[in-house]
Amino acid sequence: MSRRIIIFAAVLTAVLLGVFQVSTQFGSSEPAELSEARQLEWQDLVPPAEPLKDALADTPMNVRFDLGFIGKVLADADAHVISRDGPEFRNAMSLLEKHRADGIDVDKLLASVTGRDEELVARGEAVNSELDGELVRLPGYALPLEMTEGGVKEFLLVPFVGACIHVPPPPPNQVVLAQLESAYQVEALFDPVLITGHLRAQSTSSELYLVDGEAQVPMGYSMEVMHVEPMEGE
Repeated sequence: MSRRIIIFAAVLTAVLLGVFQVSTQFGSSEPAELSEARQLEWQDLVPPAEPLKDALADTPMNVRFDLGFIGKVLADADAHVISRDGPEFRNAMSLLEKHRADGIDVDKLLASVTGRDEELVARGEAVNSELDGELVRLPGYALPLEMTEGGVKEFLLVPFVGACIHVPPPPPNQVVLAQLESAYQVEALFDPVLITGHLRAQSTSSELYLVDGEAQVPMGYSMEVMHVEPMEGE
């Protein structure tokens, strides 16, 4: 499911200037009926899995460096970012042939790295289905989405400041779409908050429109938020 969410420049400016203040609709005291909520940390959202092996563990550092360069150049060439007739591509091919001549199975190593990268992507998309429907509590940073004069009714909860704006989005299973019944007023982008509600392990994505462009943000979870409170000293 794809959802188009627009953040207007004026709203962003207002948020950044601190026009919105902390709402009294969400006090620091959590309702008694939520006291049984399970406390989660971000690693709990990642399904258990065996540690990934380093495909280049026994490879000399200089070869590892060259393989990284070769792999990037090949990917850029496949994406038509660079020309196969250009100096960068020729340099990469020269390094590849050099290592082949030294008896290094470059193609096998590159395939191993590609396989590991694909596994990392797959693990980042996997959700912990055991948490689906659970009443949970999770700390994080709020990136407002749907803004009104009364506050925000939707935001992305992310594990670190700057996610999705200044740096690429975290893996989908490290992004939670928080949906509120009542508006919550914020002080700034990435306010530290603690949210409580029923977690849904359901992949969605949003086209996030910002002042300087747009980005597709995949999300592995959503939450029907029942309580929000600001976190001090984060």
